[in-house]
Formats: sequence, structure tokens, C-alpha cells
Amino acid sequence: MYLQDWDNGMKDKMNMKVIGIGGMGINFVNFMIASGVKKVEYITIDTDSENSGLSHAEKKIFLDTGVKECSREQAERVALQCENQFQELLLGTNILFLISGIGGSTGSGIMPVILEIAKKLKIFTISIVARPFYLEGFETLKIANTGMKKIEKLTDSLIIIPNEKLYNYIDRKEPLGSVYNTVNLIIKEGIEGIVNVLTEVGFMNIDFFDVKAVLHNAKNTIIRVGEGKGDNVVEKIIEQLIENNLFEGKLENAKRILINFTTGPSVSLVDIGKITERISDIVKDKNVNLIWGVVIDPSYDEIRKIKTVVISSV
Repeated sequence: MYLQDWDNGMKDKMNMKVIGIGGMGINFVNFMIASGVKKVEYITIDTDSENSGLSHAEKKIFLDTGVKECSREQAERVALQCENQFQELLLGTNILFLISGIGGSTGSGIMPVILEIAKKLKIFTISIVARPFYLEGFETLKIANTGMKKIEKLTDSLIIIPNEKLYNYIDRKEPLGSVYNTVNLIIKEGIEGIVNVLTEVGFMNIDFFDVKAVLHNAKNTIIRVGEGKGDNVVEKIIEQLIENNLFEGKLENAKRILINFTTGPSVSLVDIGKITERISDIVKDKNVNLIWGVVIDPSYDEIRKIKTVVISSV
């Protein structure tokens, strides 16, 4: 954590890409674009030409396997055939976010190939995968487990969304589309939080080395988001951070924590300090490595309005 001593030019040079793979990945990339998250390059990859056509990304890649519904092995094979093109696509990238469902053939087959290329290029990777519902059947779970084992070995940081957990988080009567919009929103806030602390100037800045210190070799990463304003802002935010539990892993088990505060020019350091202290109290390990930064957003001009994004790992 540094007090405005990182050159703004360095921030402008950060190259970050978001790759959405398969249907879930394309849906998420479209959500990010519609939400107006900038300073990242969007790419989608799919083996289904119709799905690929629905992407709003700057770069849409359709991998033709020659069949309508391909196997994991077929998706992997066609991705490997494009290794040189993918390498060229990823050159110069500092942070690569990959997101996909893991129960289908496309995500399980393609994501490990992209991660292998990124590893060779020494790109820092954050992989976000959705684990299938149990009711999707043995074959789907088998494909997911095969893909997961490869991804775990290759990625720097792994964020797992167990679809089964969605039942405990929201009203089961809610439409499936609304459910995934909730998931998309929290993941979006996590990625945007990392992007903002690396590209925006605040009075307490986080740099690339801080992000890597928290997320390197992190296989149980979680994202929590809390936002509030007014006299009870601290309590409101802590309550949301405790409740927003969509991922595998628990905040109380964290060994490393990155906190990004977004607030207005009239921020109270007392509020920032109280929220940080309360998060520390939740964590069992009192020697937790906790890094925090503040981004000033003029649109947060209401008194004591703060958004808190917590990314933690074990």
C-alpha cells in the first residue's frame, strides 16, 4: 500500500483482458460491457457460432469443431490448433480474467489451454468458474471435475461459484435469469474493484504487486461487496459483507485480504478505519495480510457514501 507514490503513467500502461468462454462467459462479458466497465479489453470464445454471434465483445472468436455439440476433448483439440493465434492475442497482458461454466465441454476444454499459454507468457491469471448443479447429472459433474483439476494447476487465483449455493442465497421462486444477474453483479464488482485500484488515482493506492501478494497461488478466492451511506454506513456494509456469500470458501478463514474502498472527496477516514477493523475482527487469523486502498469517485458525493469490495484468499 502506498501514498500516491506510484506514477500515473504506470497505471495507464496496465493491460487487462477479460475472456468469457462459452455461454456463461459470453453472458458475463455482455453484462460487463452493458455496465460500462472500461479499461479492460473484452474477448469471447465459443464453439457455438450462434452463441458467438450474441457476444458484444470487441473480439469474438468462434472455434469450429465441425460438430454442433462437441466433447471436451474436441474443444481442447481445436483450441490447441489455435495456440499461436492465442499467444499473439495475449502478448503484453498483465492481468487476465477468465470466466466460464465448467460443466460443459467448451469451458472445460478451452480454459486450460488459454491458461497454459498465459503461464508461458508469465501473465497473472484469475479464473472464475461456475460449478454445475448436482441435478445436472454425473456426466456433467465428471466433465467439470476433469476441467477443474487442470485449471487449479494452471491459474494463479481460482474463484469458484457453486451453483448449488445459489439456492441458499436467493428466493427460489426468482427466475433463473435474475439469479445469474445477481451473480454477474458481484463478480463484476470484484473485477471492477481490481481494475479501479490499478488504474484510478486515490489517496491510498494499491499496485500490481499488492494484488499479486493477495491473489498469487490462491485456490479459494472469494469476493464480497457492501455499499452504504449515512450514519449507519459501517453496520450496513459489514452486514452485506457477511451475507454476500456466493462463493466457495469463507471470509473468516482468509489469510490474505485486499479491500478496495470507493467513496467521495469528503471521505471520513474514521469510517474506513472502522470497516477495516470490523473485517479484521471477522477473520480468525489475527496475522492476516490485509491490504487496502481508496479510490475517489466524484459521483459518490453524498455524505458518508462508501462501496467496499473485499477479495480474500487462503
